[in-house]
Amino acid sequence: MSEEQKVSVEKEQKENKVGSLSAGKMLALGFIIALLVGVGIFYSVGVKGIKSQSQSPITLKASGLFRLPIAKVSGSKILYTEYVDNLAAMQLFYETDTEGLPLPTDEEMSDFVLSRLIINKIIDGAAKELDVSLSQEELADVIENQILVNFENREAADKEITDRYGWKFDEFITKIVEPTELEKKLSESYMDSHKPDVEAVKTQAEEVLERIKNGEDFESLAAEFGSDGTKEVGGDLGWFGRGAMVPEFEEAAFALEAGQLREDLVETQFGYHIIRVDDKRTVTDEETGEDSEEVSARHILFMTGVGDSSDFREYMNQKLKDADVQVVDGIHNPFEDYLKEDVETTEE
Repeated sequence: MSEEQKVSVEKEQKENKVGSLSAGKMLALGFIIALLVGVGIFYSVGVKGIKSQSQSPITLKASGLFRLPIAKVSGSKILYTEYVDNLAAMQLFYETDTEGLPLPTDEEMSDFVLSRLIINKIIDGAAKELDVSLSQEELADVIENQILVNFENREAADKEITDRYGWKFDEFITKIVEPTELEKKLSESYMDSHKPDVEAVKTQAEEVLERIKNGEDFESLAAEFGSDGTKEVGGDLGWFGRGAMVPEFEEAAFALEAGQLREDLVETQFGYHIIRVDDKRTVTDEETGEDSEEVSARHILFMTGVGDSSDFREYMNQKLKDADVQVVDGIHNPFEDYLKEDVETTEE
């Protein structure tokens, strides 16, 4: 074979090799493009499914694969799969444990679940800010003394929870118990760090008591100065018998006559109370036939043991207002009206 022929053969081999490589690259590129298109379509299916609140297998797979959120709270995702899981648990609960009660509408169920998941994010953020956490020992104590104590054994608890919510015991602890207990601890920590000046509280209570003695309306002052839930009803405690209140309060209340105001403050573990008894009666136990005394009373509580619980509620409300809560288009934001009212009030 001449030199010219050898050169020609080598050139042809190189051209064939280059052509083969180019074809391979084109094939690989085509595969990558097809894969990206497929992934894009799968992603779009997930996004569209979330907007329509679809629970189809393909929507759940897509939203799970891409970790698609139904909402974000200050950038932290609430995953759609998490929302659907909680929604299914709530639906099962209402189907199995609320005989005779009307089922909530789909929007009401969605609002309840989504609002709880949003609040859980707010609680997590506030807990980190205040350096509050729930230890494994604290959680174990709650499980042992507040949950398992209601069941014969762990297996019975697991069965009951699965029947009611569709969750295993450990899932229930993670999704319901832990957030609830963290909120309790956060509340206690916040109020403990915001304890009022005891002497200042006592002085204020004495001043309010004098105003009542001078003829001012008890109910109005209870609404203005009370630091527990009874402030919303003018300090009304309703009817109660012995053993219902702490000893110091009970002794003071039952010593008063109907229509009588206690002349001085009553101090309990909660703080200082102004007490007025509105009425008294004797009731007979239907089973034993024994008579017992009951009183209908009002009080105004000036809290000293811990901070005012309303302060913590205001703190959490402000955290909600400050948070950047974004919900997927097409899904109702359960806090939309609340946040809108706050904006309108600010603008006014």
